[in-house]
Amino acid sequence: MDYLFDQTEKILARFKTANRIFFFLDYDGTLTPIVSHPEKATLSKETRALLLALKKSPKFLLAIVSGRSLKDIRELVGLKGVYYVGNHGLEIFTPKRGTKTLVPEKVVPELGRIRDRLNNQLKDVNGVLIEDKGWILAIHYRNVDLRQVPPIFMALKQEIKDSMVPLCLGHGKMVFEIRPQSTGNKGTAVLGLLDQVNQDGVLPIYIGDDQTDEDAFKALKKRGITIFVGFLSNSLAKYYVKDPSEVYQFLKIIKKVF
Repeated sequence: MDYLFDQTEKILARFKTANRIFFFLDYDGTLTPIVSHPEKATLSKETRALLLALKKSPKFLLAIVSGRSLKDIRELVGLKGVYYVGNHGLEIFTPKRGTKTLVPEKVVPELGRIRDRLNNQLKDVNGVLIEDKGWILAIHYRNVDLRQVPPIFMALKQEIKDSMVPLCLGHGKMVFEIRPQSTGNKGTAVLGLLDQVNQDGVLPIYIGDDQTDEDAFKALKKRGITIFVGFLSNSLAKYYVKDPSEVYQFLKIIKKVF
């Protein structure tokens, strides 16, 4: 990957040839720093104001693409007229078409039952946080003694094995996720949103920091600009920035130029 700020002029020149620019932005670790508890990841006033300014420009389209539930991410960002993708692509909201969900309803009660069993099984594990996101069950272990992580992993594997609904195990930064088996992901969600707009002259830009963002990097590899937040030697992204503060600086430069 190339460091983004070593290639700023080249990227801005590409922007100027596009009729419109479609930003796809992850939330945790991209627009906000990673924090110990998910509920503390709030958007700064400066970042929200910058996103609002970008949204108001006819040059830009804006989508927030998150692993959080659609309800959660919409409340956290709080901007109208914006595209939202929740649960890693399983939920999609568009201003004109409303909400679309890509998994069957029967998944929700099954995940609820698994949630209750895990709460009982893991009640003595200090620091573990089980987050019910509706279509996905997230088990955060950022604050857990690392010696306790393998037993957590095995408990999740057993729940998936015993489930009557097809489920799979995903992972992110210090989190395991029990998910429905689905072909939907951040990459398919991004391509679906691009299909809904006039693609003639639209340049997609995706910025993310987690493993699930790799699906979007792969989907946009030949047609857009992809940026990883942090550094991952095997990431499919073309560029990287060091942290969310550099994401903010990059977006600020774009707003100033356009």
